[in-house]
Amino acid sequence: MKKLYAVLFAAVVGLASAQPVTIGILSPLTGGAAGTGQAQRAGFELALKEINEAGGVLGQPLRIVIEDDRADPATAVAAFEKLMTEDGVEFIAGGFSSGATLALVESFRTFQPIVSWIGGASSGIGNDDFDGIEELLGQEEWFFHIHPWDYQNVEATFDFIRDLGVQSVAVLHEDGAFGTPGAAGLEAGVEAMGIDVVLREAFTSTLAGGTGDFRATLSKVGAANPDMLYWIGYDSDAQPLSSQLKELGVAPKFVFGAPPGWPTGIEQAPEMECVMGLIGYLPNLPNPEAVAFAEAYRQMHGTYPDNYMAALAYTQLWSYADAINAAGTTDQAAVIEKLKTMTFRSPMGEWSFKPSTVAKHQGFGADMWLVFQFQNGVREIVWPADRATAPLAACR
Repeated sequence: MKKLYAVLFAAVVGLASAQPVTIGILSPLTGGAAGTGQAQRAGFELALKEINEAGGVLGQPLRIVIEDDRADPATAVAAFEKLMTEDGVEFIAGGFSSGATLALVESFRTFQPIVSWIGGASSGIGNDDFDGIEELLGQEEWFFHIHPWDYQNVEATFDFIRDLGVQSVAVLHEDGAFGTPGAAGLEAGVEAMGIDVVLREAFTSTLAGGTGDFRATLSKVGAANPDMLYWIGYDSDAQPLSSQLKELGVAPKFVFGAPPGWPTGIEQAPEMECVMGLIGYLPNLPNPEAVAFAEAYRQMHGTYPDNYMAALAYTQLWSYADAINAAGTTDQAAVIEKLKTMTFRSPMGEWSFKPSTVAKHQGFGADMWLVFQFQNGVREIVWPADRATAPLAACR
């Protein structure tokens, strides 16, 4: 009888180990950030195809369940809890909006799956009135943050701004958890370089229900006459801001946008000509990993990736697959150890998790960022010089 029980137990264990690993994903597939969400989904789908063609995870095809969070706090919480209670996932991926991520903090703490996150850049660092994502989740062993934090985003531009010889900056920012601390860090950084911040103005993003009418604010920019307009908002703010600048005839020497993603096809809009921004990945990067990703993406989706969130999503899913396979189990402690200690591949080059200001496990930092400029319907990398695909165009 004992032998029979042993055989039955071994069979049950074998069945359990044969179950496919399922990763739950939160992404804004609809709503104001849908362009970025759809780019994420495309990146996840490509990684899933490659992972399963390479043998899957623990010998079984990897499964993903993608829930639409609409970049909305209440929707994100409901979608996450569905993944945990109905879909029974052990691993969480995705992420975009800082506001939605902050709403998820308590639910994350309640369920405590491994969370790997490519959004939610709001750190809270340097803001005494605001508890950000890095401050709230950064010390959790099960939380892994891949996208750079807000202060790393603005740090990436300081040397570029200095190289331009900018003497004055106007800062516009969305009034939520993403834009407010980012603008504070930007203001402090450029003032430390001796650059005047001649205007700092908040606006309500179209993603958060704003009207998209920025004319009153942009008129203040015109009156301040800065060398550079630097705005921090969401992808849905990019085109109305740029078109209204043209409409009003407000023409700073440099216009720099810092959304977490850019709308698909926006480079074809004439009002975007000469606008600059940060990007983590472009298909015209010369490194072999970037070229291979771009071609595989084109073969699967019929177009080249134009949103760096596709590359981050691809990277994120591959890092999970590599870590779980290296662990040889879905045991949380074993997978966490592999995520903490392994070096991963990506279209942006090799990377690993390292400590940041507060977070134990931070992926990319300021060095991930490139500065691009819209030139003749193409996003050309203009900085740093050793990775540039074109010189900076003079637009005024």
